[in-house]
Amino acid sequence: MGTLPQFADAGEAFRWQRGELAGQLRRISGGETGKRLQWFVPVVKELKSSGAVRVVKDGDWTGYDDTDRLVARRLEPGQIPLHIADDALAEFELLRASGTPATAEEPLQVGVPGYLDMALFIFGPLGVFKHARAFLRAADAQISRVRAAEGDRVVFQLELPLALIAVTAAPPPLRRLVAELMAFLVTRPAARAPEGTRFGVHLCFGDLGHRALRQPRSAAPMVALANAVVRRRPAGRPLDFVHLPMSGGDEPPPTSAAFYAPLRRLRAGSAVVVAGSRTSGRTSRPS
Repeated sequence: MGTLPQFADAGEAFRWQRGELAGQLRRISGGETGKRLQWFVPVVKELKSSGAVRVVKDGDWTGYDDTDRLVARRLEPGQIPLHIADDALAEFELLRASGTPATAEEPLQVGVPGYLDMALFIFGPLGVFKHARAFLRAADAQISRVRAAEGDRVVFQLELPLALIAVTAAPPPLRRLVAELMAFLVTRPAARAPEGTRFGVHLCFGDLGHRALRQPRSAAPMVALANAVVRRRPAGRPLDFVHLPMSGGDEPPPTSAAFYAPLRRLRAGSAVVVAGSRTSGRTSRPS
C-alpha cells in the first residue's frame, strides 16, 4: 500500500518499480522510506520542538503504551508540520529527472494520514474535538497544493485506522450506523479537495510495534465501512481503490471460510478492492 522499507530512498524504490515491475502497476510509490516509515511520528517530534504545544508525556513510539502525548490550548493549521506536499513534489521531480514521469494511467500514490487519527494519537480523545479541524485544514492545504501542480497524475491514499477500529468495536446492531458516521467524517478531505482529485482508502487495524489495536473476528466490519465509504464518496472525486486488511499487526489472516463470507456483501462499485494480510510494512506506525 505504498510502503517499501527495503529501499534506502525513493530513487531506489522507483528504479525497482520501473524495472522489475514495469507494466504491472496501477500506481507508483516513492516507498515512504526514511523517516516517513514512521507515518506521522515525525510530525509529533516537530510539534514538540515548535513551542506550539506542551508535552505531557514523552514516548519513543515502540508500542501503544510508548507514545508522546501533547496538549495545546489552540492549534492553527499552519502550526502542524505536515510535509506531504514537499515530499510528493520532490518525488514527481525525481521521476521526471529519471525519464519516467508519473502519468494519469500510472499516477504517483501519496499517503495522507487520517486527520482524526492524528488528533487522537497525538492529543488523546479530547484532541479529536479540539484539534481535528486544524488537522483537516492542514491536510486540505497539502492535498490542494499537490493537486494544483500535478492534476490527475496523483492519487491520495487516505489512511484510516480509527474508522475501522470504531466500526469493529461497535455492537452488530449499530455497526451500519457507526460505519455511515465514520464514512462521512473520513471522506471529508476528499469532499473538500478540488474537483477531479483522485483518492484511495487504506483501512487498517493498527501496526504500531507490529501489534494491532483490534483483531477482526470476521470481514463484516470492513465490508460495512467500505460500503459506507463508497456510498459517501464525494461526487467528482474518483475513488480509485479500497484496501481491506484481513488481519492486524503480526497476526496471520484467518483460514476459516466463515471469516470471509461477509465479502459477498461488498459493493465497491468501480473502485479496485485490495485485500491485505498485514496492515503495513512499517516498523513504527499506529496504522
